[in-house]
Amino acid sequence: MKMKNNVLKGAVKVFGLAAVLIGILVLTNDGSRGSEMLLLAGLFILFISHETREDERSATLKASSTQMALIIGYAISLLSTNLYDHQVINVQLVAINHFLILVFALALIIYNIRLHIA
Repeated sequence: MKMKNNVLKGAVKVFGLAAVLIGILVLTNDGSRGSEMLLLAGLFILFISHETREDERSATLKASSTQMALIIGYAISLLSTNLYDHQVINVQLVAINHFLILVFALALIIYNIRLHIA
């Protein structure tokens, strides 16, 4: 039973990673509305997937990494809006899905760095 759980957890991570990679390709090649949904779903699947050894430390790291990602993502959103208003950049982060992609990507990066370094 425990081996089936580990195989299932691995399959979920592979599915999430495949969705992220295909989602990046779709988002870069197809600029239509909704093209970011596969990337967003893949990042969400990777974010909620469990580690092989899920303990209290990893749950705490994931929660605090999410808090940090929300703060950093909001700061990036404010900064990009300000730079767009001053015509320094020509891209504005206004879509909620793009903000969620940024937050999930940051949360995964921060979590994995903290998990494997600490």
